[in-house]
Amino acid sequence: MRKPVSLSKLKKKCMDLYSELVKLRAARDGKLYCYTCDSVLKLNTSNCQLGHYLSRGAYPGLTFHSDNSRVQCYRCNVHLHGATIEFRERLINEIGITEVEKLESSRHISIKWTRSDFHIIIDLYCKEIKSLK
Repeated sequence: MRKPVSLSKLKKKCMDLYSELVKLRAARDGKLYCYTCDSVLKLNTSNCQLGHYLSRGAYPGLTFHSDNSRVQCYRCNVHLHGATIEFRERLINEIGITEVEKLESSRHISIKWTRSDFHIIIDLYCKEIKSLK
């Protein structure tokens, strides 16, 4: 009998798939741009990263929230700590102040992920990635 995959490995797999999915959704004419500074990015490079408006470390319940995640360059995501002011301004222009405030008010939501949750998420992300490729 095989030992079940650990929660941390399942979460990492979900995060990897989610990152790929966000990048595929964001591609315009086969090109990617940093959400906060508009620099041109190449898929599958260390400069092309998944950024979060509200950090996943501080707000783990929003890790996989589609309004909270966008493609960012390494500089904006790491050196500028997500460039949150620019990120917020662009989110407001994109989805509206009401949705941004809704996202901000839900930042302390706590989610206890189970193996079953991760398996469902993995299946959903794999299907969507396949359809986008």
